[in-house]
Amino acid sequence: MTLDTHALKQFLETNLGVETADIDRDTPLFSAGIIDSAGMVDLIVFVESTADVKFAPDDITLDNLDSLGRILDFVAAQHQG
Repeated sequence: MTLDTHALKQFLETNLGVETADIDRDTPLFSAGIIDSAGMVDLIVFVESTADVKFAPDDITLDNLDSLGRILDFVAAQHQG
């Protein structure tokens, strides 16, 4: 599976029960209360397994995880570096 906006939205809907119709690339997920800390852990595990990346402890920040766009940008940077 390729990690893209559709895959992330599908994960949020299927695994976390989040309605994603109004979520776009820049919608805050954690800071807006759409997902909680347990959901964030599940999301990290999904991203790591789907995109074949590893989050170091310092990578687990809102800058990298608070929106679909930030997640995809983090993954792209990991694959470039």
